Amino acid sequence: MLRRTIAAIVLSGIAGWCTGQTTSSLSGTITDAGSQQPVADATVEVVLGDTAIGSITDTQGAYRFTSIPTGIHSVRIRKTGYASLLIPEVWVRAGKEEVVDVALQARSVDLNEAEVIAIAPRPSALIGSHELTVEQSLRYPAMFFDPGRVAATRPGVATTNDQANHFSVRGNSPASNAWMLEGAEIVNPNHLGNAGTASDLPTLGGGGVNILSAQMLGPSRLLTGGFDAAYGNAIGGIMDMRLRKGIRDRQAFTLQAGLIGLDLSTEGPIRTGGRSSYLINYRYSTLGLLSSMGVDLGDEQLGFQDLSFNLSFPMDRGSFTLFGLGGMSHSYFDALPDSADWKVDKDSQNIDYDARMGAVGGTMTFTLGPDAVWQSTVVLSANDQVRKADGLIGASDIPFSEQAELGERKLCVVSHVRGSYGSRLSYRVGGSALEREVNNGLLFGERTTGWLLRPYAQGTFTATDRLKVEVGVADAYYSFNGSNAVEPRANIQWRIGDARTLSIAAGERSQLPNVQFFPVVRNAALVDNSTIGLTRSQDISLAYDHPIQPHLLFHAEVFHQRVIDVPVSDTTGVLFNPVRGTSLVNAFDAPVAIDLVQNGMATNQGLELSFQHLFHRSFFYRINLTVFDATYTDANNDEFNSRWNTGLIGNLMAGKEFAKQKERVKRTWGVNGRLNASGGQRFTPVPRDAAQPAQPYSDRYDNFFRIDLRIYLKREHQRRTGMWAMDLQNVTNAKNEAYRYFDVRKNELVTKYQLGLIPNLSYRIEF
Repeated sequence: MLRRTIAAIVLSGIAGWCTGQTTSSLSGTITDAGSQQPVADATVEVVLGDTAIGSITDTQGAYRFTSIPTGIHSVRIRKTGYASLLIPEVWVRAGKEEVVDVALQARSVDLNEAEVIAIAPRPSALIGSHELTVEQSLRYPAMFFDPGRVAATRPGVATTNDQANHFSVRGNSPASNAWMLEGAEIVNPNHLGNAGTASDLPTLGGGGVNILSAQMLGPSRLLTGGFDAAYGNAIGGIMDMRLRKGIRDRQAFTLQAGLIGLDLSTEGPIRTGGRSSYLINYRYSTLGLLSSMGVDLGDEQLGFQDLSFNLSFPMDRGSFTLFGLGGMSHSYFDALPDSADWKVDKDSQNIDYDARMGAVGGTMTFTLGPDAVWQSTVVLSANDQVRKADGLIGASDIPFSEQAELGERKLCVVSHVRGSYGSRLSYRVGGSALEREVNNGLLFGERTTGWLLRPYAQGTFTATDRLKVEVGVADAYYSFNGSNAVEPRANIQWRIGDARTLSIAAGERSQLPNVQFFPVVRNAALVDNSTIGLTRSQDISLAYDHPIQPHLLFHAEVFHQRVIDVPVSDTTGVLFNPVRGTSLVNAFDAPVAIDLVQNGMATNQGLELSFQHLFHRSFFYRINLTVFDATYTDANNDEFNSRWNTGLIGNLMAGKEFAKQKERVKRTWGVNGRLNASGGQRFTPVPRDAAQPAQPYSDRYDNFFRIDLRIYLKREHQRRTGMWAMDLQNVTNAKNEAYRYFDVRKNELVTKYQLGLIPNLSYRIEF
């Protein structure tokens, strides 16, 4: 009682100090990471420069600040018996209550108050975890509210084409990634799945923009390595997207209008005075304004719209959430009416692309006792894409008509019990059942259905306050052909001295076969690949983290990945002559109609270095550099560079804000820039001699280089925040190569380039 009284007096004094400033509210809940039980009497502090505002959590673990100066701050949490935590870059803005929920890790030894507080993502992970937030999507340049583009700013991640958000993690194909919503795997949640591909065919690994607007995001993560046992079915990275809850104190709205479209959202309590809340977002875009300004978007009519929602219903012993998202997109190209203008094959063709995607699910959380909680999630998702083309091809004007369909449906059920035994041991036991159906109409016209069953168990043991060990195991079983893979995992974290840490992660993981790239059963083609099962990966990573200053962090990580049981071309194939070096590690959009055997291998290894200056005193920067090598072997055990072996990925991002408080209005100018560079992707050159096939992926495109810029003005009143922003993607209008193809009409090799300068002027208001 005395501590709460002191906190109230401090808050009263701070409220007086804040008089005349633009303020807003901040709230959240502190829970135990192991049992998910509320943590009462925890100290929560909002760091404001050299001062801090403090509060104490109640018996439900809840806290709330009502008069916090707007801006980007840090939130610090302390509690005896738990590891203290600092959450950086929390955006408090007028017109919207910010919610920060935190799970604390129990510890057995109490440390001195002067010790450096750990800085970690939410939820915390030992290695290979990168947090993605709404605030980053607003501050970083040319993100377009896309969590996939935010993920591409992290070390080890390379975009495959700046027309879309497909990304390669540590030399793996975008088809090796997995997308998750609220902890359950879903289908490709992106509009325009054919964007940025050389074949213009639909894909299942990315697209033009994510259907889930980043302003719906809760504490989400990109996982690039060191997965715990709960995560599977990915050889590359995992996009673990979580939805934030709507605010409960009042109804709030967000409106954003720009050259790429309109964004509307509303949130608030379902019932006045109740604990339930809703969050709904709708977005509509035709991209017509950009086209009318002369911006080159590929000479196509592009458009999309989407709707997403999250309904939260707290209960006495748990909670229930109902969530979903859905969207439609299209891309239309009409043949040029005058044949005299036909320069390349596409000029004489009509191409229509349409796509639909939807997902709906629910999560039930139930408290089993003081030290355990049971959580179950069910999500049904589907994605259907159709591309139709007709017209004339070549100088002889040969008519043609074609249709490519690609669809995927997933039903995912995830359930686990997590809890703790004392302060040293926590556990998580559960499993997932994923039914996947792929309608492969790209070439083969077949449907493939099977279940992936993954029971798992995991334990985390805090041996000392400096040593933490996490061990788990999962067993993946694919019902279609009975293939399975045992997936042991281990993570060890050792804290050296103050807050420096050394971490090592090792283990195995697996992924379902990417059946969209090849015919499976003999009745669909003259091949039989029904025995192709799970591809496996053996990984080890070593990481070192060093806080150079309280707001400057250094991270270094060495990784080695060995992918085995990779499908490669069988030398006894009967449909086409097998191409030397054909391996599905390079598959992205175009299918192959050949017999496959599972004796290929791939190796990805490299070093990641990053410096991160957290937003402090109105300034931030991120620098990361990845040097790596990605190779693979074919059925003859010959080794080649992989398609994604760019060798180098670099990001430099920095920004500064200039704020001025005048009466009841706070004006903030912001300037943020990003430089992204990487080596060129590899391709197989056209052979000069038909008798001497070219070596696979022996050539590469020119190095990639792009500069993005974001300039914005925020005007914060007491109950609303308005923001004018100008995003400039590819400020220097650099001509980065996308791909090369042989054009029959021109009878020559043609180079296609990625997007040039893309401006996006927008206005956003929250109230």
